Order: sequence, then C-alpha cells, then structure tokens
Amino acid sequence: MAFVIFAISMILIYTRPFGFPAWASALAGGIATIIFGVVSIPVAFGVLMMVWDSTLVLVALIIIAMALEKMGFFDSLASKIILLCAKGGDGYKVSTFKFFIIMMLFGLFVATFLANDGAILVLTPLIFAIFSKDKSKFDLTAPLVVFLLFFGFLSDFGSNALIISNLTNIITAKLFHISFGEYFSSMILAQCFAFIATCMLFWIFMARRLPKELEFNLPCKELSKARFIILLSLLVSLPFGSAIFEAMDLPISMFMMFIAFIAIMMQKSGKFELFKQAPFGVVIFSVGLFVMVYGVGMAGVLDFLRLNIENLAKLDRFLSLLSVAVGSSIGSALINNLPMVMLGDLALREFGADNGLVYAHLLGCNIGSKLTPIGSLATLLWLASLKRYGVNIRLIDYFKFAFIFSFGALLAAIFGLWIGQRI
Repeated sequence: MAFVIFAISMILIYTRPFGFPAWASALAGGIATIIFGVVSIPVAFGVLMMVWDSTLVLVALIIIAMALEKMGFFDSLASKIILLCAKGGDGYKVSTFKFFIIMMLFGLFVATFLANDGAILVLTPLIFAIFSKDKSKFDLTAPLVVFLLFFGFLSDFGSNALIISNLTNIITAKLFHISFGEYFSSMILAQCFAFIATCMLFWIFMARRLPKELEFNLPCKELSKARFIILLSLLVSLPFGSAIFEAMDLPISMFMMFIAFIAIMMQKSGKFELFKQAPFGVVIFSVGLFVMVYGVGMAGVLDFLRLNIENLAKLDRFLSLLSVAVGSSIGSALINNLPMVMLGDLALREFGADNGLVYAHLLGCNIGSKLTPIGSLATLLWLASLKRYGVNIRLIDYFKFAFIFSFGALLAAIFGLWIGQRI
C-alpha cells in the first residue's frame, strides 16, 4: 500500500491535473499513508519534527529573495556589474569572457546564500532584465539562453558549501547532528571543484561560441547607495547568523524568519501582499512528502538501500564515494531529491555510515538531481519561469546538457571530497 500511495501522489505532483497544487497532492498522500496504517500518527509527528526547521528556512529564503527583487536590489546590482565590466568610452559593451567570470562568481554567491530555490527565483528574471535586448526564444548561440542554462544548472551545482544552501543539506545536517563549521570545512573543497568544473564545461561547450563582446542596456531601477548597502548586509548576515544560531542550538529558521521580516518591513508598499505571496505551501508539501517517503522506507526500501550501501562501502574509498553519489543521483532524478535525500539519510544512519558517505550522498542529491526536469524543486521553478517568458527548452536538449554538466560536476565534486578527506 505504501508504494501505491507514493506512486499515485508523485504522478499527481508532477502532472498536476486540473491545476491541482503540488502541496495538496503531497498532503493527500501523507494523510492516506496515516489512514491506511502505513505510518502511525506518532511517527508522522516525529517526521514533522525532523523537517519543520528546514522547510521554514526555505520559506524564509524565498521571501527574502522576493523582497529584494521587488525593491530592485538585483536590478541595482546588475547595473553595477555591467558598469564594472564595461570598457570606458565604449558604452555598455562588455568582454564576453570578463562578463562570464563575474557572473559565474555572482551566481555562486546567490546560490550559496539564498539556496538553490531562492537563487533560481532571483537569477532567472535578472538574466531576462540584463539581456532585455535579446529577443531569442531558444537559440543555443544566443547570450540570453546560454546564461539562462548556466544559472539554471549552477543554482543546484552551487548549493553545497553551506548548510543553508539547500533544503537537502539542512535535513541531512539535522539528522546526523553535523555542525555548521564541520559541514563547511568538509564540503568547501567539493564545492570548489564542482564550481570550477561547471564553469569550464559551460565555457567549452557554450559560452566560448558567443560573440567576443556583449552589449547591454542598464536596468531602469536603481537604489540609493545607503539602501543598497543595507540590503547587501542582510544577505551577508545569513551564513553568519545561521552559524551563531546553530552553535547556540537554536532553530536556524528563527534567524531566517527574522531577516525575512526585516526585508518585508523595508518594503515601501505592499508589505502584507508580499507576506501573502510567501510559499507556505512548501511546508505542507515537504511534510506530506516526507511522511510518504518514511512509509515507503519502512516497507522495505530502506533495507534494500542499506544492503547496497554496505556493499559499496567495501570498495576502494574513491569508488565507494562515487558509487553512493551516482546511486543518489539516479534516485533523485527519478523521484526528486527531497524524498531521495531522506531515504538515503535513513539508510546511511541504519548502516552507521561515516560522514564521508553522507556527504557523497548529498552531492548526488544536489548535483545529480539535475539529470531530469523533475529532479529538484529548483528545476521545476526554473522551467516554469522560462515558460512565462516564452522560452521553451526541448526535452532532448535538456537531457543532453544535463548528462554532460551533471556527471562532469559530480565527478569533480567527489574528487574534491576525496582529496579533502585525505588532507
């Protein structure tokens, strides 16, 4: 029964018949799991205790991103980037390579501090604003499409450095009691390798084919210097505040919601409208989905995963890390990385795996989820945003990019993780 409920719910989540929201399908699946006795009410409550903090962090991050976008922070930042890149006396023409370097660092910054879902909600409209002169709908040689694809993948690939960078990181860190500092020190090298590999692959396969110079129009919205600095300070405070709250054994969501409240109150108008637009449905979605996943795990999937992890752990260290990551990638691509990260986490905990295998599992869930369009919430948000702007990516093209970039970045990340554990 657990598998039937999960399968039906996942079909409803991804097809959304008659506009049925994803959170409602997940909620219905979670309730059905309890009604049919797959999971008891106390166990469901225990699952809620495992995921409530992480889901509220995600909500807060998206609120912050929405607030900053509404206030024009990212338009203002885009203007500064263009002016920084532009050559003096030559209008707003910018060297393509110089612009690519600056934008890839900016994209990594946003993905790290606003999480992959928040990053995609900010970077997609930002790219459309920057390339407002580009009317291409889908042309692989168009700067607009190249940078849309770049940020679409970088949002997930760049979400490994901090606990707050991805919902999967938060869930895993909570379950295994990994501190903010321990997580950062263990994953920073893997993130650096993944980032470098991603940028190199995109430059080799796509960006180097662009014209040597790009021409831009400056966004119309510009913030005052003082307001810009204040908003930038809010972003910079996110990792530091999270680390302090984690060290004090306080929920990270408390700090994130506080920053989100400040961002809302800084709005000149429409404060409560922004609050109403906050995606609280993601909390219901996460809880319902995780209750179903826990039921599936108890129905035998966890035993299957645990036995496979036991066999993989006997391999050479690099191969065991890579094998776990690839397995998690495939699972995330098929059933989404949120349910996969919980199933893998529970299996790893039952096996008593070391943190190295846990980090490899996370890298697979974060990077490998990009193999299919349904692998992560960030990808679904990204594709929905592209459709609103009239840009449609063919499935064959998506799979081609995903295969090259995902496996390339994942291999580099695992190599970085392996080196980091040997130092």
